[in-house]
Amino acid sequence: MTSCILRSSVVLVMFVLVPTSLAGPGYLACYYGCLGVCFTGGTAAASVCPPAGLYGAAACTSGCAALCAPSLVACFSEDTRVLGWNSSMQSMEALPLSSVQVGQKLWSFQGGYLPVKVIENRRLEGNFSFVELDVMSQNRKFSLAVTEEHNMPRIRKGSAKKVEEQHLEVVLAKELRVGDMLAASTASDESGVASGVIFAVRRVDKSVKHVLTTDSGSILANNILSSTICDGREEVYDRSSWLKTLVQWKGMHHEFFSM
Repeated sequence: MTSCILRSSVVLVMFVLVPTSLAGPGYLACYYGCLGVCFTGGTAAASVCPPAGLYGAAACTSGCAALCAPSLVACFSEDTRVLGWNSSMQSMEALPLSSVQVGQKLWSFQGGYLPVKVIENRRLEGNFSFVELDVMSQNRKFSLAVTEEHNMPRIRKGSAKKVEEQHLEVVLAKELRVGDMLAASTASDESGVASGVIFAVRRVDKSVKHVLTTDSGSILANNILSSTICDGREEVYDRSSWLKTLVQWKGMHHEFFSM
C-alpha cells in the first residue's frame, strides 16, 4: 500500500505542475483552493492504487484547471496572427494563433528579432471582455484584440520615437488610450520595430480566448509587441520597466524553465 501511495503522489505532483507552472497568484489561489475541496471531498482516491488514484487525480486537476481558467487573464482573441517560420521559404510568415502548437518556434523582439518557444496555447470558451486596439506605424495599420487585464509594453511618454526597450513600461490593456504608443514590427524599419500610435480603442465581448505563453514572456501578435504574462496586475513586477518585468517573470518560474 505504501508503494501505491507514493506512486499516486508522484502522479498528483505531475498533474499539479503542468497547469500551475506559469500561473499567477490569482489563478493559484483558485486552483489550489479547488483542489483542496476536491480531494477532501474524496473525489480523488489518491491513496488507492491506480487506476483509481490516477483517474481521480486527473479528474480533480483537470476540473479545477477548467474552473479557474477565467482567472488566467492575459489572453488573445482567436483571430490573432503570430510570426512563425517557414522552413521551406526560409522566411517569417504570419500564422493563425489557432494553429500554433506547444514547442513551436515563433518570433518576438528583444534587441532584434528573437526566436521564442511556445509553452502553452490553450483555447477557452466563455464570455470575455476584450480591448481592441488600432495602431498606425509608418503608414501601416495594425489591429490587436487582447483581454482587458493583458499586460502590454507601452512606450513611455516623452521617449524618442525610435523604439528602445529601456523606454518601455508595462500597463494593462484597459489602461491604454488613444495617443499612446506601442512597438510594432515593420519590414521597412532596419531595427525590426518602430513606434506606432494608437488611434482607436474599443471594448468588446468575445466568446473565445487563447492563453498563449512563450519562454520569453513576449510575442509579436498581429505585428504588435505584447507580453504573454498571465498574471494581470501583480505588484511583484516592476511595471515601470518592460525588461525588468520579463526578468522577474522568468525568475518566478525558474523551476519550469530549468526542466
